[in-house]
Amino acid sequence: MTISGSGARWLMGAAVVSLCLNLFLVGLMAGHWIYGPRFGPMGPGGPEGPGSHGMEAIIAGLPEDVRPLFKKAFEAAKPQFDQARDQIHAARDKLAKAAEADPFDPAALDAAFHDLQQAMDGMALTAHQTIRDILPQIPAKERHDIVEQWLHRWRDRRPDNDQP
Repeated sequence: MTISGSGARWLMGAAVVSLCLNLFLVGLMAGHWIYGPRFGPMGPGGPEGPGSHGMEAIIAGLPEDVRPLFKKAFEAAKPQFDQARDQIHAARDKLAKAAEADPFDPAALDAAFHDLQQAMDGMALTAHQTIRDILPQIPAKERHDIVEQWLHRWRDRRPDNDQP
């Protein structure tokens, strides 16, 4: 089936609007994941107060005696986080250019989405490795308490948070 004329223009317009909306949502999710929530139920920065986001918010929620350990480890990994963040920004720019290109190139858009996913995976990998290096240094009881806190946060963020 071939669509031509005003039907094709309408369909292409709907596809572009859908793409823009998806790009906005991907950016919003990536920003939330990387930088944490800026506004929460208790005002800017959520329960930890103004300016608390990302790692600062996680550290603020930890037991007092393990906070320095997490802070030191994540500060040591800061160059890797900065590099991953720069790669995410570059991938977003590439994605925006691919989405705006005329003529539109689906392969370029796919490659840009792939680059963005790879950059976000790089950020996650750095976080996972850093946490993996920290946890063995914490007694089992405190690790259990931290995991319970994480599970509570993850459940609160689920759209179906009435289920475990």
